[in-house]
Amino acid sequence: MPLINYAVLGELVDELETLAALPAPDAAQERRRADAEYTLCICTGVHEPQPALVRARALLAGRQREAVAMAGAAPVAAA
Repeated sequence: MPLINYAVLGELVDELETLAALPAPDAAQERRRADAEYTLCICTGVHEPQPALVRARALLAGRQREAVAMAGAAPVAAA
């Protein structure tokens, strides 16, 4: 199972969403988008940017569900 840095994954998704919202990105922003997509592909193990973004969102949602479930669990008493 790959190790996932959820903080980095979240930052990449946020950055890609921000860059996608730009009406007319300049060359530097386009390069940053390409770099972020490449890194996202590496982080998720998916070869294409759009499926990698979908996978990243699913991983982040799963992590959030785990955190909510753990917060609702009863604390374990130390023996």
